[in-house]
Amino acid sequence: MDSPSRRGRPQRILDVLGAACAAVLAFTAVPAVLVVVVGNPLTDGLGHAWRPLPRDVLCLLVVAAWVAWAACCAQLLRAVVAHVRSGEVGASPGSSVLDRLAARIAVGVLALSALGAPLVVAGGAGASTPLGAGAPSAITAASGGATTAPAPTAGPTYAVQRGDTLWRIAEDRLGDGADWTSIAALNLGRDVGGSERFVDPDQLREGWRLRLPDEAHRAGDRATTHAPGREQGAGGEPGRHLPELLALGLGSLACAALARRAAARRRMGTRFDGDAIIGPAAPEATLDTATLVQRFTGVPALQSFETANCLLGQSLAGWSECPAVRAICVSSSGVTFWLAQAPAAEPPEGFGRHHEGHAWHVPHSALDDLDPCLPHLPVVFPVGDDAEGTWLVPLQRGQVLPVLGEAAPGLWRAARAAVTSWAWSDAIVVSEDPDDPRLQIEAAADPLVARHLLYCGDPALLPPGVAARCAVVTMDPVAASDLSILVDRRGATLHPMGQVVRPHLQSTDTAARLDDLVAAPVDDDPAAPAPPPAAVAVAPSPAPGRRRSGSDALAPGVVDVRLLTMTPRLDGLQEALPPNRARRAVELVAYLALHQADLVTSDRLRTRVLGSSDADAASKTLFNTAYAARRAMGVDEQGEPLFPTGTRHGLYQVSPQVTVDVDRAVAFAAAGKADTDPSKAIAFYRAALTLVEGEPLANALSGYAWWEAEGHGGRIAAVLVDAACAMAPLCSDGGFFDLARWGLEQARIVEPYSEALSRSAMQLAAAEGDADRLRLEWRDCQRRIDALDPGGSPSARTESLYGELSRRVLVVAGPDGAARQAGADTT
Repeated sequence: MDSPSRRGRPQRILDVLGAACAAVLAFTAVPAVLVVVVGNPLTDGLGHAWRPLPRDVLCLLVVAAWVAWAACCAQLLRAVVAHVRSGEVGASPGSSVLDRLAARIAVGVLALSALGAPLVVAGGAGASTPLGAGAPSAITAASGGATTAPAPTAGPTYAVQRGDTLWRIAEDRLGDGADWTSIAALNLGRDVGGSERFVDPDQLREGWRLRLPDEAHRAGDRATTHAPGREQGAGGEPGRHLPELLALGLGSLACAALARRAAARRRMGTRFDGDAIIGPAAPEATLDTATLVQRFTGVPALQSFETANCLLGQSLAGWSECPAVRAICVSSSGVTFWLAQAPAAEPPEGFGRHHEGHAWHVPHSALDDLDPCLPHLPVVFPVGDDAEGTWLVPLQRGQVLPVLGEAAPGLWRAARAAVTSWAWSDAIVVSEDPDDPRLQIEAAADPLVARHLLYCGDPALLPPGVAARCAVVTMDPVAASDLSILVDRRGATLHPMGQVVRPHLQSTDTAARLDDLVAAPVDDDPAAPAPPPAAVAVAPSPAPGRRRSGSDALAPGVVDVRLLTMTPRLDGLQEALPPNRARRAVELVAYLALHQADLVTSDRLRTRVLGSSDADAASKTLFNTAYAARRAMGVDEQGEPLFPTGTRHGLYQVSPQVTVDVDRAVAFAAAGKADTDPSKAIAFYRAALTLVEGEPLANALSGYAWWEAEGHGGRIAAVLVDAACAMAPLCSDGGFFDLARWGLEQARIVEPYSEALSRSAMQLAAAEGDADRLRLEWRDCQRRIDALDPGGSPSARTESLYGELSRRVLVVAGPDGAARQAGADTT
């Protein structure tokens, strides 16, 4: 059934009349029958047919009838309120008569609201909010200081049913399965009742109520809906896994760790503590994989697992003998450590007994205010998941874990990707070569400082001294130290626990692409000095072709894509986009505009923009989205469509009259760098930085995974950081200190952790002779780095610059207290 707000006014009037009739029938028909037929026993006005019955019996029956009617009315009212609150105005197949009647009345209530009589419901603390209003984003603008987010209002909700996935729910309620990330953004981290928390987008429990985006609608018969992952799964269980995870052969936990590691790689080296230098683009297959992984950024289950592991290490610090942990389960209720033997001692602080003492459990709520540090179990890799959660196996030094079965290599590949991506992965060496010199070096080092070793292969090939220091995973039939795993394509069994899970199995090609994605950049000479500012590389201009050149590249086109803002949009549309296609249409046009020089294949659009390469579902979505965008964009002055139809080979390209603020910012920055006139250069740099309206894509709850995966976010951040750093000394020389600071703050909106910006800000403060601001910028630099890398400190280059500038300010300012304090801070 369509939402009442989307129906025409005559139809809404009929809805109101139908609901009024249903309400009259429900709330007055029964009382009328009781009064007319039975009468009122309290006044002796009983119907003739009932007079043979004793008066006491008759009174009892009449009172029982009135009580039953009141109970039914109360239940009906609750059902109506539930339908109205959730916006679900259609009864599902098999519903009771009462629920169908409630749905009918709810249609009229919502239609009455759409006709101009807005309803209000309690909003808490004495406030009231319009019924059906959506929950506004709590994300605040990065520029202009923090703002207070308005209180969330009642929005549509959905009760999870057996076999549901977020993809299926998004397909039914949002019309696009790939929009599951917008539902995840609204719900991940929320308490869902019964001491459970939604921490894994691939784990849903029947009965949970999920918040939905405001544009969610009531779907039709779900039996006709097809979405990826709906086929029967292993053991006859309905397919209940997100298609991205099936494609990657991983779980949400590992994907979140890989997404974080890939983001850290983008911030490493010169991008973080040096100047803006852009690396080479990754292969297309790697970018496709990166886009899939990017969708799992910030999954709460990862933080819970890592924090619980570290909390266990802290809590066991004073124990003389620690029980052996056989397996770990991360579930909606918390993190559970399964022990090889049930200890007699009480669990450590922060943990509770679980499963008759055979496990220690910590709820998510106990982990909220803790930060990961040193883990109790460094070498831990995930095996698979079941209805309870994700299962992981820890390995200690000298322990041997046999992984046997036809799918053993695939399980190892998936596990290896996760092991090398935990927060403490730098303290682990993973190798498949028994002669790896790293194994020899770490085995000979002091155990207190040596890195942990994980070797995959025949343990008999390891030298004795190395074998005792290694955790070993082997696919040979050898004796297990404690646990062994038997795995095929359908399940993995943990012996002797008897636990059977769906295994995470990764193909060779996917493993190779992930290695490319997270591999650390090669630094030929780490000790080489940083290049001077004049040699800093700026992100290259877009490839030639259909791009505009010269002064045309600096002006917006007929349609201008705005991405340097919190909510991406299209300026210059000839007509509004349909609400149900607007978000996807903006993203589709944005992607094509950023790749305007290329003919983009439909396969790439389905994989990176629409979230699935599924031929049936994504092709239809691509066609409908492209049509909506084409109609809204219209034609140029020559009558040519700004968004031409795709070729018969499935190739897409937008008109050169469709511009994007990212490209114009790059063009402005390049023009400023090339102009020798300081005033003109400042004007160009200022124009580039003015295009930044807010943190790019901050309000985009769904989509745009390709933005970071393809490096667009990194490239524009590098360009704007370089532009702000180049503009600052020019402004300083002209005495325009406020303009210089504004430029640095604009760049910080896009890249808040750049040390290059901190160095420029400190140089600007020194040029003004402001010791207090210099000291403030230094401390702000320390704070930002600690936020990015807890326990980290500014680079030697930045620290040396601060010391030099402090001494310079001291000389200029004379022997006053403020200057002496600035100099003292250098130590």
